[in-house]
Amino acid sequence: MKRNTGCGCGSGSGSRSNHDFCPPAPPCDVADTIHQGGCNVEPFPVIADEERTIVLTDITLQTNVESQIKLPTFAREIKHIRKNVSLTQCKAIPSVLNPSTVVKLYVRGIVHKNIQYVEDCTGVVKDYGVDVEFSCFQDVTLENPIFFPFGRFSQKGSIDEVRELAKDGMGANRCTFGSATFEVFNEPIGCKLLFAFVNDLDFLENFDNWGRFNHVTEKMEVLLGIKLFQKQQDFVGPTIAPTVPPNTSGVLGASATIYDRFRNITGR
Repeated sequence: MKRNTGCGCGSGSGSRSNHDFCPPAPPCDVADTIHQGGCNVEPFPVIADEERTIVLTDITLQTNVESQIKLPTFAREIKHIRKNVSLTQCKAIPSVLNPSTVVKLYVRGIVHKNIQYVEDCTGVVKDYGVDVEFSCFQDVTLENPIFFPFGRFSQKGSIDEVRELAKDGMGANRCTFGSATFEVFNEPIGCKLLFAFVNDLDFLENFDNWGRFNHVTEKMEVLLGIKLFQKQQDFVGPTIAPTVPPNTSGVLGASATIYDRFRNITGR
């Protein structure tokens, strides 16, 4: 058994919420390749002018945040607060009910606050930086549909097996078997932050005997402008998106449907 000495997926990116970071799988043993054949090339029956980025929708997302900030020292007055917004997660998952036009959008980010304050009537201005985390999720209806050229799901857990009859004719040959799988690779949905607006109100708390404070309770409204997009093919001809017939199921059904459409288009 291998010992787990890693820090977990995503930890190398500096944030547990960054799902774009995915380390490579640990190496496995390598099988001995007995024979490597050549590659046969056949025209693929999908005609496309180009592959381009399609904007699925532009939206504004609003969330409310309440947080408590403790200053490192007591302050007499806050001079200035600078705010910067950044996202640590923005993921769109196609809905089960309407996978082409509705997504579940999960957003997580931080409002970095740079607080400048003074401790007394005279003296230096101190600087304190703090991150305020926020998160929200919402259903989003798209203006342009998501594109699944070969269907949305892969079929890798099927029971479409190939078995040969044993020599005695009494069952299957346990030493010879095979299976068929169909694996789909869909273009991911991208997310881009266009703008951010922060509207907040601060409440000073925890005063000392000289009227200075070191706690700030703030209530924020965070408004985000987000663009969702996907790389899609611009089709000018027929496609072969595999739709499994009602009387066929599993990987072999999807593969057979692709093959049938291939023969109809090419005449082979």
